[in-house]
Amino acid sequence: ARKQALFKKVRSGAVRVLLGSTQKMGTGTNVQKRLVALHHLDAPWKPAEVEQRDGRILRQGNDNEVVEIYRYVTEGSFDAYMWQALETKARFINQVMTGDNSIRSAEDIGGQELSYAEVKAIASGNPAVLTLAEADAELQRLHLLKKNHLDEQFLARRNVRDLPGMIERYADRLERLSVDATTITNHDGEPITIGGRAYAKADHASAIANKLEIPPALLKQPTKIQFGTYHGLEFGLIIDPEYPAEVYLEGEITRKTRLSRDHQGPRAILNALDRLANGYSKECNQLREDLTIAQSQLRDYQSRLGKPFTEEAYLTELTMLRDRLNAALSATIQNSDDAGPSTYELANEIDFLKSSCQAEPNSERPRYGQIAAEEPITARVLKREQLRPQPRVIKEFDATADEFDSFDTGESSPACHPEVLHYAAPYV
Repeated sequence: ARKQALFKKVRSGAVRVLLGSTQKMGTGTNVQKRLVALHHLDAPWKPAEVEQRDGRILRQGNDNEVVEIYRYVTEGSFDAYMWQALETKARFINQVMTGDNSIRSAEDIGGQELSYAEVKAIASGNPAVLTLAEADAELQRLHLLKKNHLDEQFLARRNVRDLPGMIERYADRLERLSVDATTITNHDGEPITIGGRAYAKADHASAIANKLEIPPALLKQPTKIQFGTYHGLEFGLIIDPEYPAEVYLEGEITRKTRLSRDHQGPRAILNALDRLANGYSKECNQLREDLTIAQSQLRDYQSRLGKPFTEEAYLTELTMLRDRLNAALSATIQNSDDAGPSTYELANEIDFLKSSCQAEPNSERPRYGQIAAEEPITARVLKREQLRPQPRVIKEFDATADEFDSFDTGESSPACHPEVLHYAAPYV
């Protein structure tokens, strides 16, 4: 009760400063209404505790749109080790939480952990450490771009290999389906033929029923039973001992549809035949669309195949400078006679390289132009009204009908000007 009363005073502004531990001021501390600043006086042991602390002020219900978060560190103290530990833990946790099963080693610094690396660099008292952390983050981004590029190249090689066969299959099936569709169109309206005998439309169901009365032998595998011809194509049933029968329609190609378990009589077979016959044009249109897409994809992958990674030189040079800076910072004894560059010089080289060669995400996918939005109809109407010429008043007057009749009707008279007549029309 005393704690809730204290939180109420903080929310109302009666208490301006609240000081406490991570455990006491963690989950359940709802005092965010008027908070303007959060101060980390030390580094906790777990990254989640840092998130919990920040969550006291970065929270719904805070009236302040902008808040400040401070981290206090002592140069050359244990603070650097604590932030280093947080950085290492957060790195592993982030890689596990992403669920990326392709990662087999945890050594990169993720975006969330970069703030820990920065605080560690500031606490170390050496600006080159901060440059090293920034170089690590940039290298991580470049390695990710290179991995995406390699994935794109693998995808391009695989599709350039597989798409021609797929295009050939699409084209072959489309050609054969088109032949069958033409056959159905040419034989439209013809009666069904069963066993070499043509039946009128009224007798179709009974003819198929008679065919169904002949039970097939005991089946151990799917068996194809031909009935006759339907619109110029052969039709029949494929009986399976485990599944409902399938109705097929066969010409240059075979199309099938499965019957339901509850409806397998003559009428269901006739309905299935109608669905198959009416579906040829739809499947042809779908195949044409798939064929066009596959051909476009093949051209796209062929154009991308073999392209080098555009940031390879930048990645190589930055990796070399980063390794040299890391080795210089790790040296315990500095030889004043060493002619090599100092950490300050290496840090400057890295900063200059990053500023001159900032790598943008190298998207291998084609870019499509944006569709310009159509001008709203209301704007077009207003614009047209503004451009329309306005009537020019030749002479202002206020006249009754009798007075108007007395005006001079000569062609030079202002009263006979078309624009004047337009305004005077109610009086005419």
